[in-house]
Amino acid sequence: MLQRTSESQVDDAVVPAPRRRAPRAVIAAGAALVAAGLGAAWILSEPASQSTDDAYVGADATSVAPRIKGFVSAVLVEENQSVRAGMPLLRIDPEEYGARRATAEADLADARAAVAAARAALVRQGTEEALARAQAGAAATTIRAAEANAGHASADQRRYDALLATGAVAARDAESIRTGAVAARQALARSEADLTVARRQVAVVGARRGDLLAALAQAQAGEARARAALDLAGQDLRHTEVRAPIDGVVANRQLRVGDYVQPGTRALTLVPMQALYVTANFKETQTRRMHPGQRATIRVDALGSAKLKGTVESLAPGSASTFALLPFEPGTGNFTKIVQRVPVRIRLDPGQPALATLRPGLSVTANVQLSN
Repeated sequence: MLQRTSESQVDDAVVPAPRRRAPRAVIAAGAALVAAGLGAAWILSEPASQSTDDAYVGADATSVAPRIKGFVSAVLVEENQSVRAGMPLLRIDPEEYGARRATAEADLADARAAVAAARAALVRQGTEEALARAQAGAAATTIRAAEANAGHASADQRRYDALLATGAVAARDAESIRTGAVAARQALARSEADLTVARRQVAVVGARRGDLLAALAQAQAGEARARAALDLAGQDLRHTEVRAPIDGVVANRQLRVGDYVQPGTRALTLVPMQALYVTANFKETQTRRMHPGQRATIRVDALGSAKLKGTVESLAPGSASTFALLPFEPGTGNFTKIVQRVPVRIRLDPGQPALATLRPGLSVTANVQLSN
């Protein structure tokens, strides 16, 4: 009996008490709830970035066109050649425009001669006016002397007539005095007539000044027109050499030597390779938190794994379809919503080695970081 008790004690010490295990269904349910919670949190949370592969490298290319018409005499650049601003690209035959400038120079010389002649006429006019005024002044002085002589002669005549009535003087002397008085009065009349003529001459000479001033103004206007024509002829002559307006690479060269061009005919295109950018077309739902200044990562398909850095520069003022040749207009009763895309311009950071291999039109994938 003692042995059974010992064995019973040993069995009680060796065999552990059974543990309670959670049912598998409870564990699965808990895991499902956790997964659902995490999924809901991920769905409801705002994404840290937005990405699109509807993006392309762009550049503000400049179309180069001549300002004048004529035959192309020389094309100075080749396709895909790098040029600097101010470098000559092509020349138009300058022979006709050189002749036009020579004609304009001759016309300007004629106009200047006409101005000089008009000014000389005004100088002569001033001399004639001064002479006429001097003659009028001399006539006025003469008439004052004639008035004085006529007055003395009339006084002598009255005195001698009185003396003749008393017999104090001889009739011959009185007649001589009377004749002198008549002559003095006639001289006064002639002086008055001369003064009238002199004054009229001053008026006539002065009236010509207006015509001469008008002629001078007309000659000066002709000189201004001739100078402007010379400037235009000089501009046309300078424009026979078409120069690069910007730094860039020559593309789409269309003109050849011997071609006849009109003003505005596109000769070639200059692509500013130093000012490339990316236009990324994001869905409208992706641009809610997007704004200029956010950083962006660009992966170019042609460069493999290489990545470029950039900054959001601007968002278009409308969707891409707004500025299309045929803007999108949903029909009446069309309840199908079409997600629009908004062009976002991304400025690439300068100094990146991969920029040298970029070309406008390449496809890229753009990723914009939305966090501040």
